[in-house]
Amino acid sequence: MNGFIKSYSEKKGFGFIDTEEHGVVFVHKSGIKEYGHFGLQKGDAVSFELKETSKGKQAINLRPAKS
Repeated sequence: MNGFIKSYSEKKGFGFIDTEEHGVVFVHKSGIKEYGHFGLQKGDAVSFELKETSKGKQAINLRPAKS
């Protein structure tokens, strides 16, 4: 699945991704596949897998989208 970073706080360790298919999806730093290897900035293209949690949809295995 693909989307764009809507917002992300390094300090808080979470943010949100805009997707066409599923609207806004939550992402936690633990779901970032290459955590620490790239900074998440608003508008960055990313790819990820979707996981259904008790609190809703969450992105996991997040990585930069290939150009």
